[in-house]
Amino acid sequence: MKTLDDWLRWQETQFLTEIKLGLERIRCVAGRMGLLQLPVPLLTVGGTNGKGSTCAMLTRILLLQGYNVGTYTSPHLLRYNERIALNGVPVRNADICAAFAAIDKARDDIDLTYFEFGTLAAVWCFLQAKVDVIVLEVGLGGRLDACNLWDADVAVITSIGIDHVEWLGSTREAIGYEKSGIMRAGKPVVCGDSQPPASIASEAARIGANLLQFGQDFSAEHVPQPALVGDVQRQNAAVVVTALQQLADKLPVTPAAIAEGLASVSLMGRMQRILAEPVVILDVAHNPHAANELAAWLKKNPVNGKTFAIFSILADKDIAGVLKIMAAQVDEWHVVALPSHRAISNDALVGLMRANRVEQPIVTHADFQIAWDAVRLSTEKQDRVVAFGSFLVVSGMLEVAVSPTGLVKH
Repeated sequence: MKTLDDWLRWQETQFLTEIKLGLERIRCVAGRMGLLQLPVPLLTVGGTNGKGSTCAMLTRILLLQGYNVGTYTSPHLLRYNERIALNGVPVRNADICAAFAAIDKARDDIDLTYFEFGTLAAVWCFLQAKVDVIVLEVGLGGRLDACNLWDADVAVITSIGIDHVEWLGSTREAIGYEKSGIMRAGKPVVCGDSQPPASIASEAARIGANLLQFGQDFSAEHVPQPALVGDVQRQNAAVVVTALQQLADKLPVTPAAIAEGLASVSLMGRMQRILAEPVVILDVAHNPHAANELAAWLKKNPVNGKTFAIFSILADKDIAGVLKIMAAQVDEWHVVALPSHRAISNDALVGLMRANRVEQPIVTHADFQIAWDAVRLSTEKQDRVVAFGSFLVVSGMLEVAVSPTGLVKH
């Protein structure tokens, strides 16, 4: 392969492109590559929502303390490189290509998923760069996720909501069990869910993990509001501070680094404001748990004008649950077809919206450029636009609305 795009196309067409949980394949290949034992501390972050924000805060604080930090997150919004970052900066195409070449050589006849390729590439890049600490964001669940191949020095479970039910189960107890799989005996696990399912504590007790539970063992009382928007971010920040405290003997962090890190952290697609007049917000909320946070913020921060939604969602999500929460916060809906085999058609989505008592006007669009152009013509300065429902909604809006320099396109 010559380019990163070549490698990614090859992975998408040759191997296991769908989700296929399990650690046997990646363990075998990692063993051949000498990647099974990490020489640096590892923080593994799982949960339904808040993983990306938590990883961003951990990375920012550790970076300001002077550590070299490797961070692996998913999915990406604009470029694959976003998934693998060194000191907060996406790695170069050439580095990822070198990692993929090493993986391909080691795997022999073992088929890997797209996510397994990426996870191995991230760890390979981090060890090549001789980082001081690694932060891994779980892709799906925890127990059988590729990131769970390595033993976390500190495990973080941000929240437990209903999502990915076909893989993780349809109850919070079942999902909590799957996410508890990142815990390790004798190691700390920090749970940020204020009302966790009982499976979190029972699994911690069963394996002998040291559970630190939000609301019982720590709180957000003395934690400053981070730069990320939303009430839940202060709770996420408390989780971050508590997690870092568990590594104080290996990676000491000063109060100054924590304060500056929380004050300066940023993350695309999480209540991201790209324009002030009218206010335009991009958010990846795609399940009821995340929609609750978005709806609460919109209600708490009203505008004098109307709220326009640019919306779409994947067919396998709890669409009715999201709509019931968000319907009262939107005055006009603009529905866009998503470029994914998991997408729901515009007509089917509108049908679901009407069936779930969405009574506001709904306009459908073939793509995000058309939707953005239509919304810009319809809005006044006192209005507000919120684009949400999927990572694909945010990435689509970033591509059509924001220039490479960060300025909003007009």
